[in-house]
Amino acid sequence: MRLISDRDLRNTPGKVREALAQGDVVVTSRGKPYALMLPITDPDRLDEALLLASRLRAQLALSRIRAKAATGDMDRMSMEDIDAEIRAERRERKARTP
Repeated sequence: MRLISDRDLRNTPGKVREALAQGDVVVTSRGKPYALMLPITDPDRLDEALLLASRLRAQLALSRIRAKAATGDMDRMSMEDIDAEIRAERRERKARTP
């Protein structure tokens, strides 16, 4: 895995392509990672790769929710409370989406 700054991404895209040819690339801004780029080895299977990425994001979100629940007594919430949390998270996510 290689780190590439967003400046390099903008100014020298060939450098990013070369890095992707060797594996995964983490894009950083001011030294902090904000994106992960994966090489596509079979363009005909792009939809499958996108589906797997979506599933991974869902799994990561579930892991965060479980960790938060375990530390905050949320594992004893009622279904109404759970539904309210889900609605609040969806509203927050919708507000962040451009």
